[in-house]
Amino acid sequence: MTEETWCLTGELSLEAAQRLELVIEQIADLRGEFPPTLSYFEQKDSPLWCTQIFFSSAPDYGFINNMLQTSGLMDWNHDIAPVENKDWVSESQKLLTPVEAGRFFVFGSHDRDKARSESLNLQIEAGQAFGTGKHETTAACLESITALAADRTPCTVLDLGTGSGVLALAAHKLWPNARVCASDIDPIAIKVTAENITINGGTNRTVTAETVGIALMVADGLNDPVFATDQPFDLIIANILAGPLIEMAANISAALAGGGKLILSGLLCTQEKEVLDAYKARGLVSLGRIEKDDWLALTLQKP
Repeated sequence: MTEETWCLTGELSLEAAQRLELVIEQIADLRGEFPPTLSYFEQKDSPLWCTQIFFSSAPDYGFINNMLQTSGLMDWNHDIAPVENKDWVSESQKLLTPVEAGRFFVFGSHDRDKARSESLNLQIEAGQAFGTGKHETTAACLESITALAADRTPCTVLDLGTGSGVLALAAHKLWPNARVCASDIDPIAIKVTAENITINGGTNRTVTAETVGIALMVADGLNDPVFATDQPFDLIIANILAGPLIEMAANISAALAGGGKLILSGLLCTQEKEVLDAYKARGLVSLGRIEKDDWLALTLQKP
């Protein structure tokens, strides 16, 4: 039997929708599952944003109740129903507008005609892997990567938890002679990243090849031997969540070359001190921060 796609729909303030997005990712991460797809967009003549959560099969109401309780939305007026048989990924793409961040211009295929000759263009599709450039943390990372370009050219770059591959592709576009690794625990994310590399005319390389381009790998953390060829990394970008960033602080710091740069994101402003302390305890020095709404990207350096 073919599984139906279901959609939870309601109206929320922008702040509540963003809080819900974070909660969904945290719950899915704790359960070891891929999160359902959430989108929210402004409505004409209304202060509330239309918020939709797409489930690839009949929703788990235990997940939904946990999501609503953790978000403080138990009284939220919402509907849950199966959606008609159509390409709902393409429909969600239509809700995404292009994003300009640093030197990068990120867009979906429906906005391909808006690509800018003066920018580093990235066509990233909304789909099964997180990361389209729309989220504040991804945009903040793109600005952080741009800021580093004036300082040095890394030879080896790791995008840890690559999602759709947008940050690995950004590094590849900015430093075409670098060896880039894009890793994720989720095989679907690696498949989506491979597709996006093709769409954007990127160069593939095998994991063990000391050649330029992007190597893809399914890996849980940094202890996997697939990282041996390129370690230590001159630049590591980790746009995940505050909890994993803290838990992996020792391994991430050890994988960074002396003088190497580290970009951390996926954390709220309220989580900054806890995350920073975990890396400062390992000798890293803070170089600055980019704040977008309630979210942060931190840049650090290993002495």
